[in-house]
Amino acid sequence: LLGAAALVGNLMAELKKRQEKASRNIDENLQLKKLWSVSTREFEQKAETLQASRQRLEAVLNSAMDPVVAKLIIERRLRNEKRQISVLFSDLVNFTEHSQGRPPEDVIQDLNRYFGEMGPALSCFHGHLDKFLGDGLMAEFGSPYPARHHPLLATLAGLKMQDRLQQKNFPWKMRVGIATGGVLVGLIGSEARRNYTAVGDSVNLAARLQAICPPGSVCVDETCYRFIERWCRARPMRKGLNPQEAQDLEARLALLDEAISQAPTRELFLEAADLASELERMDVARKYHQKAVELAPPERRALEAAIAAALLTGQERAFLSVKGKRVRVPAYEVLGLKDFLSGPRLPAKAAQTYKGLSEENPVPENELLALEALEGSLGHSQVTAALSAVLADSLGLGPEQVRHAFLAGFFCDIGKRSVPEHLLSCPETLEELPAGDRELVQAHVKAAGPALDDLGLRLEPEILEAIAQHHERWDGSGYPNGLKGRQIGELGRIVGLADSYESLTAWRPYQEAWSVQSALTEISKFIEDGSIDPKVGKVFLTMMGV
Repeated sequence: LLGAAALVGNLMAELKKRQEKASRNIDENLQLKKLWSVSTREFEQKAETLQASRQRLEAVLNSAMDPVVAKLIIERRLRNEKRQISVLFSDLVNFTEHSQGRPPEDVIQDLNRYFGEMGPALSCFHGHLDKFLGDGLMAEFGSPYPARHHPLLATLAGLKMQDRLQQKNFPWKMRVGIATGGVLVGLIGSEARRNYTAVGDSVNLAARLQAICPPGSVCVDETCYRFIERWCRARPMRKGLNPQEAQDLEARLALLDEAISQAPTRELFLEAADLASELERMDVARKYHQKAVELAPPERRALEAAIAAALLTGQERAFLSVKGKRVRVPAYEVLGLKDFLSGPRLPAKAAQTYKGLSEENPVPENELLALEALEGSLGHSQVTAALSAVLADSLGLGPEQVRHAFLAGFFCDIGKRSVPEHLLSCPETLEELPAGDRELVQAHVKAAGPALDDLGLRLEPEILEAIAQHHERWDGSGYPNGLKGRQIGELGRIVGLADSYESLTAWRPYQEAWSVQSALTEISKFIEDGSIDPKVGKVFLTMMGV
């Protein structure tokens, strides 16, 4: 009994020790939990404070510089580097004289309203607003936003700026100069203050071109012009000729062309050749001179001497003296975009059909223009919409279905807003891309709905279905769902064919434009191999005169 009592006593003592230890552990755990809770709250408060500080910093930077540049600075991803970009300068004509004698607050208000209109034009075409320069501004395209087609984006922005100035009835005219080339870009300035900007020869050239540009115009250097000439109408700026004189010469040349068509003579050909050389249209001048020689063989030697003199005169006029340049440089005045709905690749009534439907159904052409500039496919939405509408009408569809075909064709590529720029402008075909990149591009058909929502557009389900199916193929080889035959809606088949034909007959970064005959032959092959609905395909070929 005594031994049992002692054992029980020891057990009780041990149990008490363990109970006390457990109690201490519970107290410690409670204390740790309390400390953890306090630390968590302190951490959350610090995180909220840091986030608020970051937002305030971003707000301050955004008010002083481009938001993208501000974000890159905060994330420490901005670097100094050499880049090929396009630089734009703009300036108001006679703003100083207009401002004299006016209250300062009125002048500032006018400037703020003017810059408020110019900013969206730049941002729409992915331009970086570098700085305001009194009544002018400087912007870069291709940095910090990467864009292979920066000369085109800069030119479109310049044209849009001029449009806005006219539409808003500002009392001034504006000059815009653009140059393309290699520059240094980065944060430049003192330790106390820096600005993301560009320096280099192209920057200086853009500023000089702006200074000699005719009021109300956009002027570009030769590098920029050679890139944009397939999409834009432009004329050389000529030494000694102002814009009005150039227009007068062009009008006289048009009258001579008409006279030559009715009664060609040596004198008319020579006069036309002189005008063409003054306008620096040297190929045209050579043709006129050749015709004059054919009409008067005995005077061949004298006429050939006249040809040489005229060509030299024309070439001399084609180069301008630009302050700061050791040699004279060619420059061009951009007159606007080419008419994408004219020419032999479209049915005669395509332009009129597009005009009528676009007036009844206003479409955001600028949004699509900016997207197509990134891809290098200017005019794609207009041509595809016009072809889709004409084809739907040729198939005997009603007015409402023709309208649906028009809108589906216009917006068929709107989902490419979600595709990275380097893939949009990639000089490789879709089949040549890696599988992951190919999937990113193909996903644009599914991204069309959200893209339209972002633009605040609500389209009928039939139109959205056609957009989603326009890359499906009659034999099931298309994407995204591999639909086959009549699983593809009729509108989807119509838009798909119009899209394919436009892509064949237009320049792309991965191909030169096909001739109309070659494209129609290819469409015939598509019909034969079963990738195009034979009914829709045959009506299309008939519509195109085959």
